[in-house]
Amino acid sequence: MSTRKRTRLVAAFILFSLLYAYFTVGCSRSTSVTEMSTVPQLVGLTPQEAQGRLAEAGLGVGETSGTYTDAVPPGMIVSTHPACGVDIERGSSVTLTLSKGPEMVAIPSLLGHAEADALAALRAQGFQVELQQAYDESVGAGLVCAMEPAPDTSVARGSRIAVTVSQGSAYVTCGTCGGDGAVTAAITCPECGGTGLCDT
Repeated sequence: MSTRKRTRLVAAFILFSLLYAYFTVGCSRSTSVTEMSTVPQLVGLTPQEAQGRLAEAGLGVGETSGTYTDAVPPGMIVSTHPACGVDIERGSSVTLTLSKGPEMVAIPSLLGHAEADALAALRAQGFQVELQQAYDESVGAGLVCAMEPAPDTSVARGSRIAVTVSQGSAYVTCGTCGGDGAVTAAITCPECGGTGLCDT
């Protein structure tokens, strides 16, 4: 056989081999099916419990992060990404978000502040406010004289704070004798003994 014929045969064999390999691999890839798994329900579970359920589904635990919430106990799973019920490729990882519990904040000290300013400051921080009134000999009328829980106490954001606003002194000057009489007009004036003479 001549050298030229031999060269052609070798070239033809190489070309045939390459074409065969190309079509074999291509067909193999086109007919292969990706195995999928469904993300299981993990909300409310511990990370350890979630890891077990994910392993059963052929999935793994990805990154974890935390968020403040009072809906789920601290350390438990709040949400996942992808979410429960989503189909993903088997062997993929699922991101977990864990509860850090309710966010704790310190109650600001608003004693001596005007009622409107105190209420606005508390509501701006997400607190609920229960307004009360009381007589106070040392705090002027319209100013905050007490808070419960006390200022600087750490509580969960959104907690209810009782704010007591001063009505001023419980005593007024008696209109008859000029002495100090009780606010309630029916009470006898301690200075002149009159009844119903004190301003209300």
